[in-house]
Amino acid sequence: MQQFVKIIGVCLLSLICYIIVKPSKPEIAFLISIVGSFFAISMCLDMVVSIIQLMTNFVEKTGINQELFASVLKIVGVGYLTEFSSSICTDSGNTSLGDKIVFAGKIFILFLSLPIITSLLNIIVEILP
Repeated sequence: MQQFVKIIGVCLLSLICYIIVKPSKPEIAFLISIVGSFFAISMCLDMVVSIIQLMTNFVEKTGINQELFASVLKIVGVGYLTEFSSSICTDSGNTSLGDKIVFAGKIFILFLSLPIITSLLNIIVEILP
């Protein structure tokens, strides 16, 4: 919880700096916003590593196919990166480019999900007579 409060603090501080600087230097204000965002995200990396370690231990104990698990992690990562990148484009006033990033992210997620879909279809085919 304390880490989350720090992240909120960094974001609010970045927002205050952004609001103060934007009227006179909008290009600097945009950079402040991006740097604050990256700093906040970097503060989450320890939690992400912990989550991945916990899930990896679970996969090893249960015998779940590690390639499928890796696909799921990649899909989640692409989703987060897509949202973050699209938001940056939209915040900078380029909604069209942000929409293209979202579209590309969806296509890439579909591509990454093919091994999972194939595995699921193989299970269904084995169950059917």
